[in-house]
Amino acid sequence: MKTPSTSTPETKSAPHHYWRRTKRLTTALLLCWGLLSFFSLFFARELSEWHFFSWPLSFYLAAQGLTLSYVLILAIYSIGMRWIQRPRQDDKNDKDE
Repeated sequence: MKTPSTSTPETKSAPHHYWRRTKRLTTALLLCWGLLSFFSLFFARELSEWHFFSWPLSFYLAAQGLTLSYVLILAIYSIGMRWIQRPRQDDKNDKDE
């Protein structure tokens, strides 16, 4: 059984460190989402010149590519948040014992 230790600068900065990593992950993924959405729509005319199975590439990018990209962004967010929260869960379990 671990005894609770006194408040140290390390434990005081843990919530700050957690939120900083959470904001960094969220910002990076929102930036990816915005860039993917913007560039696929901005270059739709250029992409429509290329054909894939007699359909313009812009159709495939908008219909399937972006949807799969958004699902990938959600998966990365879920995995990233689980990875960020793991040390907090371990600390919480240690305090409960």
